[in-house]
Amino acid sequence: MKIAVLQFEVEFGDVEANIEHVEKVFLNTDLNDIDTVVLPEMWTTGYDLENIQKLAMDNLEPIKGVIQRLAKKYSVNIVAGSVANTKGEGVLNTSFVVNRDGEFIHEYSKIHLVPMLNEPKYLVGGKNKAEVFELDGEKMGAVICYDLRFPELFRDLALDGAKIIFVVAEWPIERTAHWLTLLQARAIENQCYIVASNIIGKQPTGTEFAGKSIIINPFGEIMKQATSNEEEVLLEQLDMEYINRIRKEIPIFESRRTNYYKFN
Repeated sequence: MKIAVLQFEVEFGDVEANIEHVEKVFLNTDLNDIDTVVLPEMWTTGYDLENIQKLAMDNLEPIKGVIQRLAKKYSVNIVAGSVANTKGEGVLNTSFVVNRDGEFIHEYSKIHLVPMLNEPKYLVGGKNKAEVFELDGEKMGAVICYDLRFPELFRDLALDGAKIIFVVAEWPIERTAHWLTLLQARAIENQCYIVASNIIGKQPTGTEFAGKSIIINPFGEIMKQATSNEEEVLLEQLDMEYINRIRKEIPIFESRRTNYYKFN
């Protein structure tokens, strides 16, 4: 499976400009042999939380339609990062996935809200567990930014068969070391590919973002990594059979002794 990970600067609070920018990236990137394109977190708005209620999508519309159109036009699966999304209980930070036929196949709202960015003041946490979904016959999962700090979430997805876990983020530059270390740890401990899309730039709130979008293999090796300050598209072929070889050589899942674990 060949992956394209998008890293770019988000225009603070300008939904139309951000959608136009993503459409241009799709247009200017050779996607002929790409299977899946990955976008970052909150890419339509950035962290303009004070205005998030008026900027948010309404049950993912109209952005869902935009992504479905792009998926069909370029015949690619799209892990559509995440967007501010209004539902009955308030504004959620929602990730979603559309396949190459334009079919909406997965939705997940961020369950861990970030105290450091005041998310709990403006957003509500998701109420549903992260679940696996399938693209091109392979099981995968997707989580959002701060979720990276909660290994239980990744292990649940891996135990459900996820071979790729996407991490979509707006991760701050001052915690770049945490970003890189935790992503490698999640790949190693779950023996799966970790594919992470982060943004760059500094927003009016004062927060500067780390970039460093990355693709890591199931042995914990970095396959591709972006810089901290450039717009980039990471392209990489993932060998899905490699996961089976690593899990056979180091059989951590067979070695688990869950009857001795306090939390299962």
